[in-house]
Amino acid sequence: MKIAVTKLEEKSGGTHELFRRYGHEAVIVSTMRAAPPADPAPLSRLAGMISKNKIDILVFTSALGVEKLFEKVKPGKNVRIVSVGPKTAKKVEEYGMRSEVIEKFSSGHFAEYLGDISGKTIGIARADVPNPELVSSLTAAGAIVIEAPAYRLAAGDSIVEVLDEVDAVIFTSAKSFELSGFAPEHSKKLKVIAIGQKTAEAMRKHGINPDIVGNGTLEDCLSQL
Repeated sequence: MKIAVTKLEEKSGGTHELFRRYGHEAVIVSTMRAAPPADPAPLSRLAGMISKNKIDILVFTSALGVEKLFEKVKPGKNVRIVSVGPKTAKKVEEYGMRSEVIEKFSSGHFAEYLGDISGKTIGIARADVPNPELVSSLTAAGAIVIEAPAYRLAAGDSIVEVLDEVDAVIFTSAKSFELSGFAPEHSKKLKVIAIGQKTAEAMRKHGINPDIVGNGTLEDCLSQL
């Protein structure tokens, strides 16, 4: 199948190869663009705390977050770094550091994975998309959380322009769906796939019921096709 997939240009590496392994062709559509955060102060604050050894655990939910923070500062060896997914971990390695890798991301599971974090200060470099569930789960476990938007997601290309060329579409986040221009009438001739439950929920709110809901990875979505 020829499949449109919403990916940031900066995070699309390896996508074509992955789809080919499953016998499909990927058409990457960047419905979002990475832009500097609206307020650079939180990221500068986090970088300053890292330079003064005031961060115990550093969490990255994307490779782009790694890149944007490490352009400002590199943590010492005493900082525990946790990456969501292998691509994020690989980006950490490119800067000469190692991180623990958590494959699946959910707010409750993440807090459980970190173990005893009472009194620990946790820094999170992320997209400018708040995750109050994650923060509340960490603070409920006794941690101090310092969040810093490392970049923001702005509108990019409309996915509508490629729909006549593809057999299916995979939305990789709620935000990438909401900025895509995709409407209920577009789903009549295509197989529509949500990478995970949050993306599926966003789609349903707009009258689109996905044919497939993955477990948060492209691999799972492709395996279900």
